Amino acid sequence: MTGWPRPARPRTPILGAVGVAGIWWLVAHNGGAGWVQFVGDVVFGALVVGVIGPGVVVSRVRVRVVGAPPDGVAGLPVELRVFASGRARVRPIDPPGEEAFLGRSGSHGGSDALTIVPPRRGVYRELTLDVASGAPFALQWWHRRLKVPLPQDILVAPRRGRSDPPRPHRLEREDAVVVRLRGDTGFPRGARPYVAGDPRHRIHWRATAHTGSLMVKELERTSGGTVTVVVDLPADVDEAERVAERALGTVVELLGDSDTVTLQTLEPSGTVVRAVRDRRQAGRRLARAVSRVEAALPSPSAQR
Repeated sequence: MTGWPRPARPRTPILGAVGVAGIWWLVAHNGGAGWVQFVGDVVFGALVVGVIGPGVVVSRVRVRVVGAPPDGVAGLPVELRVFASGRARVRPIDPPGEEAFLGRSGSHGGSDALTIVPPRRGVYRELTLDVASGAPFALQWWHRRLKVPLPQDILVAPRRGRSDPPRPHRLEREDAVVVRLRGDTGFPRGARPYVAGDPRHRIHWRATAHTGSLMVKELERTSGGTVTVVVDLPADVDEAERVAERALGTVVELLGDSDTVTLQTLEPSGTVVRAVRDRRQAGRRLARAVSRVEAALPSPSAQR
């Protein structure tokens, strides 16, 4: 998507100067001497070019991203390679980033560096830029908004948050990171109340008879076991970011204990249950993860 070029503020002083120069030009041509007319023509022409020219320059500048990394981390800079057909000041809007002047080597087919800082995890497929120019005299700046597709998707992982320690008796609930230990691993260390989903063969009959309520054997966690991390993202964007950070911290800690970690997430295509081997794989999975509300919405490609 391309926006129309617009003059940047402040506009009033520049337009006032053009108006005064225009009046001078009319007066000089109606009764002034030849040199006065000549000076009026030069000044008026320079002001018009300085005010209107940048709009023409901005409308002709073409920008495209020619290089992008496949991965990123929320809150950390990501460097892109960007080609601009003309000299222009480019500022990333969504995701935000550092302002840069591009187009130094555009005539030779080169590219310049542009840094963005994705504020959240997710899959980034395009870039919104503010392209501005004051050429040739920098009397008035003009700018326009551009939506530029990326050459490949950037999977931005969440920051690493605090981990959730695995608790076999933890109740499952929505909007949470749930750690499921494999039911047949570890050594018995006591009894705990039964919760839905506990296997029948772990029922502790002696403790059940003693307490009068159904009890199950609680197992000691052992290193090298199989662990499933279930991530259920809430609809709220900020809370979903915190849950994803906590999930990444949990997965990284479990991987450090030499566990086999299976990550269960919800993606636009459906539920994905797959083992992850390192932080990068976990970050990519969490970048694609969506809440139940988002998964129920039609995809942009389907809408088009």
